Amino acid sequence: MINRAQQAALRVLFTMASEGCPADRFILAAELRLSDDEVDELLELLDQAGLVDARRVRLTMIGLTVAVSLPRARRRLASCGSDTNQAA
Repeated sequence: MINRAQQAALRVLFTMASEGCPADRFILAAELRLSDDEVDELLELLDQAGLVDARRVRLTMIGLTVAVSLPRARRRLASCGSDTNQAA
């Protein structure tokens, strides 16, 4: 079972991918309100679980399946950098 922080990370990574936002540890840290070290640790745990590729900061196919099944917040990323990312 994955915890809330891990679920949140999967949601953000899924949103980043679906919005065409480049995979980035700094955006992930900002969205999750975590330090860089905390994000690194979180990504490593998710990598060990087979849900992300920590080096590339991307969901694996299993991670994508899990992320899609999680309830999602209906918002766009604030950190992606374009005005197409405003709430619909």
